Amino acid sequence: MRTMSVQGPSQPDQPSLSNSLPLSGECVTFTGTLASMIHREAGELVELNGGRAVQSMSGSVSMLVVGEEGWPLEEDGAASQKLTHATQLIADGADVRIVAESDWLHLINLIERRDEIHRSYTPAMLQTLLGVPGNVIRRWARIQLIRPVRIVGRCPYFDYREVASAQRLACLLDEGVTAERLEKSLSELSQTLAGTDRSLAQLNLLVQDENVLMRDAHGVLMPRTGQRLLDFDTTPGLSLHCRDNEAESAAADCERVEASAPTRDDDQPATISFTEARLQLDDRSMSEWTADEWFSEGCRLSEEAAFDSAVNAFRNCLSLLASEHALLRESQTSFSGQAGPAFPDPADVNFHMADALYRAGRSEAAIERYHCATEFAPDFIEAWTQLGCLQTARRNWQPAEEALITAISIHDGNPDALLHYAQLLDQLKRNDDAVVYWEKYLRHDSRGPWADHARGRLEDAASMASEVVD
Repeated sequence: MRTMSVQGPSQPDQPSLSNSLPLSGECVTFTGTLASMIHREAGELVELNGGRAVQSMSGSVSMLVVGEEGWPLEEDGAASQKLTHATQLIADGADVRIVAESDWLHLINLIERRDEIHRSYTPAMLQTLLGVPGNVIRRWARIQLIRPVRIVGRCPYFDYREVASAQRLACLLDEGVTAERLEKSLSELSQTLAGTDRSLAQLNLLVQDENVLMRDAHGVLMPRTGQRLLDFDTTPGLSLHCRDNEAESAAADCERVEASAPTRDDDQPATISFTEARLQLDDRSMSEWTADEWFSEGCRLSEEAAFDSAVNAFRNCLSLLASEHALLRESQTSFSGQAGPAFPDPADVNFHMADALYRAGRSEAAIERYHCATEFAPDFIEAWTQLGCLQTARRNWQPAEEALITAISIHDGNPDALLHYAQLLDQLKRNDDAVVYWEKYLRHDSRGPWADHARGRLEDAASMASEVVD
């Protein structure tokens, strides 16, 4: 927030101090969840910047600020009442502005807060900020529900608003709101808010995640887990339908897949439900499963907290990858950048296996698997960071520091590695060194509880330094 110098009484030919404030004469209200602060704090900022903050939408409101953490949707999936009311007032000729939270922050000169919203975040950071489990974030990325804005040292960074949007839509679907209702609401929002096209695509994928099967070059898969359910090569003529046709958008996708699928001799495409396909997968001998199927099964089991079974699935995957047949085919796959059968990356398999082992309470075995991941991919920042965390928990100080320094050397702007190294230095009572890394951490993450903790540690260090001087 910008500061204003105190001036004497205004002259008749000069604007008053209150009129020079950015929200002078504005009556402001907020809708949706704000990404930068709570509504009460936002209301106080309105008052400090010359405006008047109100709780409800009325004809006296001149500015409606739309929060950017998810979409302004009610619990029943409808567009927020405030936004609907504001849209109607505008249609009736009222002078009401609808502005995004980022634009409002820019208006009152809170550039840093605005930049925080647009900053990209690692899965670990989003887990803390949004409460979305890390494995769910990774699954969403696998089905392209969310897309990383960049990848550094194999660590994906995501746009905060995109993940928040997916979370909001997923929660509403889980609570029983229909896809049709959400699609209608997003279409209404598109008239006043930018970015809804991407959210409509997210909604479509979330609906598919629940209700339909998808087909790609390698067969049929379940979008929620990426698990292979049926091999089209051995079952020609199958096409897909949505279960119960629950959503029109998903049904349209099914019809598109059906139109492109091969048909049987009578030109009548067969249909298959998810339940039927799941049974057919269960009937298949596990000896016929591919490495990709075992990897997807391991991910699914991990998400269901069946960690021991997940570990066995990942072991089977690695065994297939190590076979001579797999290695022969591997040379024709994505490892060489050429078209061919899909194979999971051994580094990713070991990383996921390590996570399952850790969550099963087998820390020593997890450490070994994280090491395996780094052997396949020496630039795997998340694996090095997890190694540092586990070694710290076991009070193996030197290996912990070596792992975290390695992660930071790969990319010195990774907030997760900086955070855990600062914590380690605190535990080792190396306060001066810790201060350096708490400061570095805050350059890349200034939101949430860990940012607050970092600021607290810096304040403590400054206080201790002043006491020494005194």
